[in-house]
Amino acid sequence: MNTSRLFGRALAAATLAAATATVSAQTVLKHSNWFPEGQVMRVKVIDPWIKEVEKITNGRVRIETLPKVVGSVPGQYDVARDGQADIVVFSNGYTPGRFDILEIGELPFMGDKPEVFGPALHRFYTKYTAKYGEYKGVHPLAVFVVAPPQLFNNKRPLRALADFKGLKIRSNSTGTTTALNLLGAIPVTKPATETYELIASGVLDGTVMPPESILPFKLVEASPYATIIPGALTNSILTLAINENRWKSLSQQDRDAISKISGEAFARAIGQAYIAGNEATWEAMRKANKSIETANPALVADMQRVLKPMEASWAEKARKRGVEEPQKLLDALRAEVKAVEAGR
Repeated sequence: MNTSRLFGRALAAATLAAATATVSAQTVLKHSNWFPEGQVMRVKVIDPWIKEVEKITNGRVRIETLPKVVGSVPGQYDVARDGQADIVVFSNGYTPGRFDILEIGELPFMGDKPEVFGPALHRFYTKYTAKYGEYKGVHPLAVFVVAPPQLFNNKRPLRALADFKGLKIRSNSTGTTTALNLLGAIPVTKPATETYELIASGVLDGTVMPPESILPFKLVEASPYATIIPGALTNSILTLAINENRWKSLSQQDRDAISKISGEAFARAIGQAYIAGNEATWEAMRKANKSIETANPALVADMQRVLKPMEASWAEKARKRGVEEPQKLLDALRAEVKAVEAGR
């Protein structure tokens, strides 16, 4: 047998061995997804981020989206912590009492620009509250917000505090529940995925929800009155997280690469995606001759007065979690919002 043929066979064997080694070395992370097809966060940010993870790690890390959600929607934090899936997005507000310190981001009138408030909140978490260990068992790749939830209902426009009285409204978080109670409504904490059936069956009169989500959850007809609150009644905090042990099992090189495209960058992309998503809902509601109103100045002033005690209530919970000076955290978050808005 000639030398060139021997070399060719050796090269082919070496190539096959290298390919086999690459495949065996690849880490496949299981992603539990609960967002419907077409939902802006999934289409515009999460799915592209998953592709970018594989690209930026040169194929060493791949994320596989499972065909259906693992466990319940409210239980996604536990799903990641317990290793039932590796990657999840969970709503902090679905598990009251677990993220008391970070609940600061749900306080009223903290900010209504998700492309600003999201990155600011992630930066604030990293600098000031990570040390309190509220994410034990998972590694938060990004702490972020979607577009501020607005008020949608099927009874009447909301033009004065009296208009809130008795409305059964789906709440997305502890902060929202407190706010709705103070405003005279009846909050019902349920996942977004159950909202349509609950409104259609008369169990609920409406929902607090980011405008973008009204379309994919088919709520334009079910909730024809929209009220926009300048400054935001609340913000929905979500977290992109990975099981802590799986995170630690990745190489430092891959952790650094994934972190680079997560965090503030991910939070900013979410906020920007929701701007267009919101407008799609407003356009659909206008075409269907539904009511869209911005809360009048008198109503906003009344809401600010009625909801002001929420800051003191949050501060008390934060003290119980070990925060010695809660006001400093409030000041720090507001400062981070200003810094991000100024491009710093």
